[in-house]
Amino acid sequence: MKRLIHITFLLTAYLSFAQGDISEIEYYFDTDPGIGNGTSIDIDPDAEVLNQNFSIPTTGLSAGNHKLFVRAVKDDGSTSYYYSQSFSVKAANATFNTANIDGFEYYVDTDPGIGNGTQLSVAAMETIDQSFNIPTAALSSGSHKLFIRAKNSDGTYGAYDNVAFSINHSPAVFNNYDITAAEYYFGTDPGTGNATAITIPTGETLDENLAFLTNTLPQGSHRAFVRVKNANDVWSLYDHIVFSVVPLAEINIADINSIEYYFDTDPGIGLGNQVTITDTETVDQNLAIPTTGLPTGSHRLFIRVGNTAGNYSVYTHTVFSVRTPMFFNNASIVAAEYFIDIDPGFGSATALSVSGDNLDENLTISTSASLAQGDHYLHIRVLNADGSWSLYDRKLFEIDGTLGIDSDDLSEIRIFPIPTSDYVNIKTPYHIQIKSIGIIDLNGKVVMQLNNPVEKINLSNLQQGVYLLQIQTQNGNLSKRIIKN
Repeated sequence: MKRLIHITFLLTAYLSFAQGDISEIEYYFDTDPGIGNGTSIDIDPDAEVLNQNFSIPTTGLSAGNHKLFVRAVKDDGSTSYYYSQSFSVKAANATFNTANIDGFEYYVDTDPGIGNGTQLSVAAMETIDQSFNIPTAALSSGSHKLFIRAKNSDGTYGAYDNVAFSINHSPAVFNNYDITAAEYYFGTDPGTGNATAITIPTGETLDENLAFLTNTLPQGSHRAFVRVKNANDVWSLYDHIVFSVVPLAEINIADINSIEYYFDTDPGIGLGNQVTITDTETVDQNLAIPTTGLPTGSHRLFIRVGNTAGNYSVYTHTVFSVRTPMFFNNASIVAAEYFIDIDPGFGSATALSVSGDNLDENLTISTSASLAQGDHYLHIRVLNADGSWSLYDRKLFEIDGTLGIDSDDLSEIRIFPIPTSDYVNIKTPYHIQIKSIGIIDLNGKVVMQLNNPVEKINLSNLQQGVYLLQIQTQNGNLSKRIIKN
């Protein structure tokens, strides 16, 4: 096998909620520690839909097969179902494997040990893409799992792949019996007929909502299985769904009697700027929030409410900018420009053709084939008739390699930890040489430039926030979003 699975890998998670923004994700390996007890990664800014890459360190995991679980956390504290990915950790002293695949072995249900499965011979080559006929005549009726792994010409085996299947040795018959019963269970199958019974109407098909009791389950992720039985006393295969058990929410019957707000950094519950209001069940009013004393630039306003029982809600927040001197601008827009990642200066970016009192239209922005693979920020700003430039708007996007250099080598570069408070590490395969490294802030300013290859970058002098780490190699360029705490 010419390519081995890496100790650390890149995960692309696509997680979303119907309402509310995602403020963080948490992950764990193999065993669920409970909601809120996994390893947290902050999402800044919060996002309605999350579609980005994360570098998950696997330091401390034993060599062998593992499973990574990731779930999203909304800004109100609720969580999504988990997303999972199987992977393998190879011993640190493992060498790069250049031998061709020359065979496979398979087994059903129980691993007999490396090399002791049923062997399948193939012509030696770098990759294998072919079908195999696996005999199942000796297997008992019921559910089984098939495992298969590849072997190369130096005798090394890869990680297994697997698939679940069922065996029914009874003669196949056309089923014309009505469904008469159903049952469900969580986790481990107690055997057909021994699970929790569900009362259903007898009929040819079953199409209705079913209520499962989950009050005895511990907090965390679970799987519910359901199957039906017909009038001939034959049980179907099961269907299943993944779900999570979370703490029971308390019903709040106390009225709201205060509002507090703060900028950027949380001073602690009850220590923000207080706004007293008349006791009420709900709050729907406008607030005038003074910004005097805030420095010029971008800020975040956080607001939460307190009730008569002394409890505070989760916060809501918004991003805004402070600009000095303040003035009312009634000049029309006469020009616009955009840049990607690095600000070339006012008037020196790529021009856009616009005019009028406001800008509300779809713009087509071309992305150069020379852009690095990975994360980028598009910045747009406008110029009005009195010569003043606006603050810019920005949008995160990703180049997946199809526009730039489509290189699997670049995806093997590991950047960790993210987020970080002091150092960020860069690990590259032995055949990739770093030529230069740049770090860019969200204003498009290059805040660090290193023209020699390094594996550890000191970020202690940078302010907290989001940055782009851009790496130039002889194999192409990579751009990744990092977070400094």
